[in-house]
Amino acid sequence: MKMFKVAALLCLVGYSIAGPCPFHQLVVSGVLTERDSMIAHELASHPEYIPALDKRLIPEKCDTETLEKRDAAAEPQGGLGGVLGGILGNPLGGGLLGGVLLPLTGALAAVDVPTPQPFGLAPINGDLPGHEFIAPGPTDVRGMCPTLNTLANHGFLSRDGITTFAEAANAVQTAYGFAYDISTVLSALGVIAGGDLATGYYSIGGADARVPNTLGPALGLDKHGTFEIDGSISREDNYFGNQANFHLSRFEALNATANEIGGGFGRDLFVQEKYTTYQTSRASNPEFNAGLKYFVVAHAERAFVFRGLPNGTNPDVPNYQNISPFFLDEEFPEDWFRRATPYTLANTVTDVLDLYTASPVELGANEGLNNFIPTGMDIPMEPQALACFLLGNIFDTVPGQVQPALLANIDLFEGFVDGVMAPLVLNAFGGCPGLTNYTVPSASAGTNVDGSLSAPGSPVDGVYPGTSPDRV
Repeated sequence: MKMFKVAALLCLVGYSIAGPCPFHQLVVSGVLTERDSMIAHELASHPEYIPALDKRLIPEKCDTETLEKRDAAAEPQGGLGGVLGGILGNPLGGGLLGGVLLPLTGALAAVDVPTPQPFGLAPINGDLPGHEFIAPGPTDVRGMCPTLNTLANHGFLSRDGITTFAEAANAVQTAYGFAYDISTVLSALGVIAGGDLATGYYSIGGADARVPNTLGPALGLDKHGTFEIDGSISREDNYFGNQANFHLSRFEALNATANEIGGGFGRDLFVQEKYTTYQTSRASNPEFNAGLKYFVVAHAERAFVFRGLPNGTNPDVPNYQNISPFFLDEEFPEDWFRRATPYTLANTVTDVLDLYTASPVELGANEGLNNFIPTGMDIPMEPQALACFLLGNIFDTVPGQVQPALLANIDLFEGFVDGVMAPLVLNAFGGCPGLTNYTVPSASAGTNVDGSLSAPGSPVDGVYPGTSPDRV
């Protein structure tokens, strides 16, 4: 409470001066509503949020007359009454204030939330102290995502590959220049799909004993079903074996197509490559799945390549020099800079729609070869409607083996989504009219825990040490 004692002195000094009234003065004035006071109490141990709050709470006049006349029963205009929550009222805390997540409470109080990181053009490479490239050791976890592996190899994530909700979201902001909202949503999905919700920990590879299993199996990001999908850029389909490992032949084919059409690793390449990869998987993989998860991840992961990996000094040139090190060696290129402007959640949804509509494919799943069953799902083709549709169906993106634990702890999962993901979506798209609940998966969901694999470290020039290309 020291912060509030200091604030009280400041408030007394400033009482006679009419002007904007920042948060710390309203706290000690005694005129906050009961709801505001409760939130202020929660923030007492999080002084890092106070500057953001002070910037938002400016309509009030800090003179004695105004403060005395203020109706304590009314929500303060532009102040804490501006807390943006989810669609269920944030039963376990969270919500946005000044664009920043508030702490989670109750059974989720141990889960630290991400904080906004500085953005702007900046060098991100192996010359930064503490972020030199170090190849993973025998107990370090790596998985199917080259960009997360790169973050771990450079120490932006824990080098052992065991990360947390807050750490991963903050690292993606710092190293790649992605915005607070998309970085937080992606990491939140990681927790839900492959982590331990009670602590916020998850593995960037397969299941690992260092991640608790408080509510059920924490199988890591590599478990087939959410981030790991069929038809990916550089990994093979789950049906054919180890979906965590990089396959040089796939990247070489991608590069060959890039050379044929020109333009490097840009949008036009991935419009064509995604369609070709889809057709190949549909024709050869009897368990190929291209449902809702595929629709989101297949297009988002491709957009992230040409939006996030070009050198920030020349962001419209996704060339081999700057893209290939992330895949072939999982390290930052020399003289590489992050994006100058944050890549947002709204940007991501727009790019997903653009890539899909440029080369649309039928959504569904194989039940054996030559037996493709369409989903019949009507996916909105407008950014706000799509974002709200995905939010409402967020638990459909959870792998089947996680769903029994989800159903047994649905209040915690819904509380996490409502306090963390929903406010960011609602803020980015101006609300979700008509959305009042989250679709809950069927109780008959599967419980298979096979196939939660990690990669054997990071490749060197596209090949894992001690192996031959594509034979790992």
